[in-house]
Amino acid sequence: MSEKLNSEPIDKKVAQAMVDAYAVEARKFPQSFTKAVWFPAEQIMEIAKLMEEGKYDGLRLYFAQYTDVLPKDVKSEYVGKNTLLLVPTTACESNDDEHQDNLDDIGNRGQGCPESCDGTQL
Repeated sequence: MSEKLNSEPIDKKVAQAMVDAYAVEARKFPQSFTKAVWFPAEQIMEIAKLMEEGKYDGLRLYFAQYTDVLPKDVKSEYVGKNTLLLVPTTACESNDDEHQDNLDDIGNRGQGCPESCDGTQL
């Protein structure tokens, strides 16, 4: 991780404890439990390219749940499951510490686990 951003990687044991703590609470609602969401590199790189070009200044992740009104190409089995929405942001003109959501380019299309769990290690 970057020292410039004042962030450090999380130790694997700490990360595992965090995932386990989430699972204890989330499993109280088994119909919506989602352990992880995987996004393809192509999707992430596309967003990163737009950031590099200056269109966006960051990315906000929203915790969400599929409803009966599903995005195109999402299977009906996902109704009630948790997911993540990727929302690019732009800097607010009046305050550099504020970031405005760009609601015209909301991303989803991640693969949820428990359906697609191959490779998960936490």
